[in-house]
Amino acid sequence: MLYLQSVFNRAVAGLAVCASMALMAAPGAFANNLFGWDAGSAAWVGNLPALLSFLETGSINDRSLFASIRDSGWTADEVRLGMRKVYNVDVARVARFLNSREGINFLSLQTSAYYPRNGTRISAIPALRSAIIKASIGGNLSSVGIISNLPVDFRLASEGSLDGGGLVICAPEKVDKRQASSLLNWYLFLPACIARDAALY
Repeated sequence: MLYLQSVFNRAVAGLAVCASMALMAAPGAFANNLFGWDAGSAAWVGNLPALLSFLETGSINDRSLFASIRDSGWTADEVRLGMRKVYNVDVARVARFLNSREGINFLSLQTSAYYPRNGTRISAIPALRSAIIKASIGGNLSSVGIISNLPVDFRLASEGSLDGGGLVICAPEKVDKRQASSLLNWYLFLPACIARDAALY
């Protein structure tokens, strides 16, 4: 019986991964703009090469990236360490969590003020889910892995979420009020929260 349950769980997780990957364009379809924002929010508009260069070398050659790191409340070294931190995950568990009622609620909250630039808020959940699952293949999950696998550009809305709130960081106890509006902080904590919650599935 346990064997059949295990086979069933793997099949369901496999289907979830395939469905999520079907939403994505070809590898490398991630556009130049990592993040977009409406005037007034503490997000960063930059490009993936600038971020990857910073994470690899520590050099900041992008003015917007410099401002975003400054506004995050962490040092550049702390941001580099956090963005590169790898969490061991089981992609099947990640897929089960993100397709569960709790996982959908989690994704809905995380995308309430951060969603595809050219799409609708409805498309935010499958887009973020696909990025997380793809980044989890191989058993390692990181902030930069999620960013690199976003199928479309996302934007942070300055008007906040539909319920009147702003950006929702999944570990609110780890940040102060100013840090809570930083998109870098949103990404810093996202993989840790997913690894923690997916372990229960």
